[in-house]
Amino acid sequence: MTVLHLAAECAPFAKVGGLADVVGALPGALAGLGVQSAGLMPLYGGPEGAVATKAGPLARVAAGEIRYGEKPLAYAIYRAEREDGAPLFLLHQPEHFGAEGVYFGPGNLPFENADDRFPVFQLAALDWLAAGEGFSPDVLHLHDHHVGFVPALLKHDARFSSLATVPTVFTVHSADHQGWAPEAVWKNMGAPEVPSEAVRLGGTLNSMKAALRYADAVTTVSPSYAQELQADDEMAHGLAHEFRAAADRFTGIVNGVDTSEWDPATDRHLPAPFSAADLSGKAETQRAVRAELGVDARGPLLTFVGRLMREKGAEILPGALARILEETDARIALLGSGAPEYEAQMRRLASGAEASRLSVTLAFDNALAHRLYAAGDFFLMPSRSEPCGLGQLYAMGYGTPPIVHAVGGLRDTVRPWDGEAGVGFAFDAFTEDAFVDAVRRALDVFAAPEAYRRLQHNGMAADHSWAASASAYVHLYNALGA
Repeated sequence: MTVLHLAAECAPFAKVGGLADVVGALPGALAGLGVQSAGLMPLYGGPEGAVATKAGPLARVAAGEIRYGEKPLAYAIYRAEREDGAPLFLLHQPEHFGAEGVYFGPGNLPFENADDRFPVFQLAALDWLAAGEGFSPDVLHLHDHHVGFVPALLKHDARFSSLATVPTVFTVHSADHQGWAPEAVWKNMGAPEVPSEAVRLGGTLNSMKAALRYADAVTTVSPSYAQELQADDEMAHGLAHEFRAAADRFTGIVNGVDTSEWDPATDRHLPAPFSAADLSGKAETQRAVRAELGVDARGPLLTFVGRLMREKGAEILPGALARILEETDARIALLGSGAPEYEAQMRRLASGAEASRLSVTLAFDNALAHRLYAAGDFFLMPSRSEPCGLGQLYAMGYGTPPIVHAVGGLRDTVRPWDGEAGVGFAFDAFTEDAFVDAVRRALDVFAAPEAYRRLQHNGMAADHSWAASASAYVHLYNALGA
């Protein structure tokens, strides 16, 4: 069986969010199970850009030309080899992906041709595959709305008739972003007309809806998020009916952790390695991080790593952190970036707090993120919505019990501590009070060393590797006849 993953991101080459982590790890995990697997994404910045540099030596394996609107567009396909046995194909199309940046260009501004970039990517990708030059997948695994038009094109567009019988799996990583596009995009792709309601929502093109209608199987990244998308139209942003209509081919599969990157015993970003059998390196890492950030050595250390966005709980985070500092002896270290208004709130909070008790770093810093997952006594994850979440999985693996809002994948992966079993703490109501109460419950357990050590070990013993998730995908591919 051969599986090709199409996506806008793939770690470590181009990463904006968790989508990149999944697409970066799943093909290799499948290869480890004997499934030939590869990825395909745009070559942002071209053959001389940052993505190409990270990918190492590139081999040009194909070239072609498509038409988008009235304009011919040349493209080329490059291949990069990966240590995990799953090659990465990179599509170079200079007019649409010649500049650096995944979704935004210089100055964090949208690209002028933003509406056209991923439709062009999908057309060029299918043109290459239809030519049958060098790669013939048995399954096309499509990740998020950036490639959501592919199933409709395969079923209705004669240009790609040679691919019409290839099964498609569409994975929803987040329904918050659905690929809205102006009507001209469908015409510019040269696509045949299909029933209007199949690819449009409210009269506007919606690539996620198109994928839900035409993909042979639909998945999302946790069972609870799958239920939420069917039950709550606010969570599904208008597509709950479509998710319900796809219920017989819709399932939730929890993401895994790339243990080659996230393992405290081998993590190059930590000052000292550690494991569940010997946590001395964790204590040493915490001492080093406190010194690095100017946080004093007293009180438990709570850490937060994430985007400062509404869906990540940024609405309740500043007020809750202020109360935690006022009402407990905890210290807090926060790393994140995001919406300007939330960053401003964090700056105000930091300016009014004791520097020895609160550290706020408004940046993206992968190395510091690793150290914060390792150094914390607890990890804060108050997401309003969380399709799967990886932060809580990283934290558990590093002996840092998570405190989470019980939603989506957080509900599936963080079993609340009950005195014996459990890996963390959860709160149901999305309120500042509920969040702070969960923190208090966690700190009560921290004050009982024997119970806290058991809690730590429970989390570290949980298996969140990609092996189980990859096996579930193989079962799905087989069910589609691949």
